[in-house]
Amino acid sequence: MPRSSKGILKPSLEPTGVGLRAPFILIVVAVCGAVWLSALLDTYHHRAIVLDLADRQHDNVAHAIAEQSARALQAIDLILKQAELLNPSGTLSADDLRRIPDLLRIQVSGVPQVQGLFLFDPARHLYLSSGPSPAYLDLSDRSYFVIQSQRQDAGTFVSEPVISRTVGNPTFVLSRRLPGDRFHGIVAASVRVDYFRKFYRGLELGEGSTVDLLRSDGVSLVSRDGESLAKAPEALAEAVREMAGAGASQVGNVTIDDPRIGRSHVSLCRVPGYPAVVAVARSEATLLHGWVQDAWTNAARTFAITALAATLLVAFLLQLRRRERLAAHVHQSQKLEALGTLAGGIAHDFNNILGAILGYGELAQQDAASGSAQRRYVDNIVLAANRARDLVARILAFSRPGISAPRPLVLQQVVRETIELMRPSLPPEVQVDTQLPAQPVVVMGDAAQIQQVVGNLLSNAVQAVNAWGRIGVSIDVVQIESARDLAVGRLWPGRYGLLKVTDTGPGIAPDVFGRIFDPFFTTKPVGVGTGLGLSQVHASVLDHKGAIAVDSSQSRGTRFRIYLPLTEQRPPLESDEVATPPGNGEVILVVDDEAVLVRLAEEVLASIGYEPVGCVSAQQALEVFRAAPERFDALLTDVLMSGMEGPELAVELRKLNPALPVILMSGFCGANLKARAEAVGAKAVLCKPLKATQLAQCLAAVFARPVGVEQADAIDA
Repeated sequence: MPRSSKGILKPSLEPTGVGLRAPFILIVVAVCGAVWLSALLDTYHHRAIVLDLADRQHDNVAHAIAEQSARALQAIDLILKQAELLNPSGTLSADDLRRIPDLLRIQVSGVPQVQGLFLFDPARHLYLSSGPSPAYLDLSDRSYFVIQSQRQDAGTFVSEPVISRTVGNPTFVLSRRLPGDRFHGIVAASVRVDYFRKFYRGLELGEGSTVDLLRSDGVSLVSRDGESLAKAPEALAEAVREMAGAGASQVGNVTIDDPRIGRSHVSLCRVPGYPAVVAVARSEATLLHGWVQDAWTNAARTFAITALAATLLVAFLLQLRRRERLAAHVHQSQKLEALGTLAGGIAHDFNNILGAILGYGELAQQDAASGSAQRRYVDNIVLAANRARDLVARILAFSRPGISAPRPLVLQQVVRETIELMRPSLPPEVQVDTQLPAQPVVVMGDAAQIQQVVGNLLSNAVQAVNAWGRIGVSIDVVQIESARDLAVGRLWPGRYGLLKVTDTGPGIAPDVFGRIFDPFFTTKPVGVGTGLGLSQVHASVLDHKGAIAVDSSQSRGTRFRIYLPLTEQRPPLESDEVATPPGNGEVILVVDDEAVLVRLAEEVLASIGYEPVGCVSAQQALEVFRAAPERFDALLTDVLMSGMEGPELAVELRKLNPALPVILMSGFCGANLKARAEAVGAKAVLCKPLKATQLAQCLAAVFARPVGVEQADAIDA
């Protein structure tokens, strides 16, 4: 029986094993083939996304450059229109011939892109010039003179690049025909090519990129990396001519073979109001460098995974998804870090300029009689400078990795100020309904960041209702009993201030709902939005340990709910914030590498009762301090200076006088600056531009009692 059963079962198993093996192999081969096909499609789809994103970014850059170029040309055009009132056919006195060139030079001095302004009579003779007048200039070979003499309707004509016969550098000329029924001559301005080239080279577009300014007929006016009279590649010139012939398109994209950087993607943007086009190009090899590396990595991983059994296929797909999310997160972090670096550099330089405007404006307020026209003008200057100061603070709020100096804020006050600030720009058909409680809702945070959150949400709501509809803004206090996750962040048990912004727009489409907080993602046309609004809201709310909920349905509108933790602290009274305690003649050593800011600080300190000693470099400060270390009661120094920075200077001076109080000031007050201040034992940190009241409060606190960096930040912010 056992023997017969063995002989019966053996034939039945062998055909079954063979039958199962073949389908299994076919299934594995089919799955592997599907994986390879999917990987191939994803790779090419990723390639398209990379190129599309690059095109959108370059479109924004080209649009910004075109706007800047238009402003530069408009300034020149204005000078030409003023100068064309001088007619060579008229008779000018010898005194006028000496005075008018001086006026032309004054006009040119305020426009750095203009090299010279000159007028020629119909005989091609130089009539008036802003610079030294040569004995004779022959314009017979200059196209702008010929065209202006032949065409009465030429208007403002942009010439091809030429080598200046007076200076010898490359320029192109903007010219206008002098008014009159017959040809009286021309007025022309030579434009410095190196002015535009220097601006283009300041743009960090990476390797394998070019920036060109071309005339609408394809003639190259300015090339970032080319020679002085470089000719544009024929393919680029042809693309510009086609765009000019189309007439309607403001921005265009083409792919050409550029002999300078190879096959490249080019974004073209018209310069508004002028026959010129900006071309921003990036080589395809550079754009796809990261994509190629990712493609090889994915191919190797796919090959290893497809060699395994079919049971590992699901694990591979999950791992691939996890890797893509990680890559997207790293990519986002790199973009935000780059924006932060750019914002910090701009803020430092801009705040130095703004500090002089604001400081001297405040000093002028003190000397101007109340109610006079001069006082009114100065008040407007100070008001504009303060608004610029707040604007820089909002830009820096996006780049700061957290809140450097949180303080108690009344949420209703921040919301009300933001709405009032934006109200003049709102369409008249849009109605904003507010419901703000009478009792103060106090949260801990940064006023600039919260104001930015409210402003971005309101801007999105206005664009959603499309110039008509209703927007609701309300504030409530809610108690959260149990932890739960929202669209952004996690709510923990506790009391929260709830800010709600609603609109009656069409709602958010389901296919883009999951990407609304991604940086640089926007559904708006090129040049209208940057895709940073909601990403800034995302970062700011998380910095405040809050959370965001979003409800949206098409045809019913959208509702954003912002949860911010409440605090038991109370904001300081306004009267305390504006107090200006005077000094008692203490000697303050002021150090900055900007001479105008040193002079300003000296005048401000003297006006509030201190004896200032200004130095325009760290080395000069060392020499002055070494002469009499015990003379000085405090050090007020900028952080970023050439040669030796402020914290290093503080260390050197404290070797001579260990008890010397140190106050640091900078145009970019981030968490890193706070750490450096603590490292050198600084008593306070002040953010530029400085105001007299802030400086007075800080010095009073330093001399009255030991003040930590956190306390000084509270005084300064």
